[in-house]
Amino acid sequence: MTSPETPVSEGQPQDLAKLIELAAAISAAQDAMTDDIVTRLASAIGEGMILMDRLTRNQGLMSLLQALNQPAVQDSLECLADALRSGSVMDAVNTKNPKTGGYGGLLRMARDPDVQDAVYLLARLVKGVNPEGASRN
Repeated sequence: MTSPETPVSEGQPQDLAKLIELAAAISAAQDAMTDDIVTRLASAIGEGMILMDRLTRNQGLMSLLQALNQPAVQDSLECLADALRSGSVMDAVNTKNPKTGGYGGLLRMARDPDVQDAVYLLARLVKGVNPEGASRN
């Protein structure tokens, strides 16, 4: 048991001030919670749960998310994002006067290994999206 002469530790006034501040914040939150806010909050939570239920029942979306979890796909997406952020891609997109080169310019561009890789990647992607199209030929 402590006697009246026991000195108060220095940390207690700060702790008491923090406790009073926390109580004031809780009181203000209680005052701000009107019936309308509670109703809207409950509605938003309910709609969010419905949305999550619909998303998790969508097998196509779940398959896509699983595919996006593969390291090779993540690397490809990072490369795509880097390419889109780079100034050269945006300059090429925003150029109002396209370069004229005809077939010669197209052939020079087609010799670039990066361009070839991109064309093959897009071809594999399109073929994977429409596997029935390949069997029609």
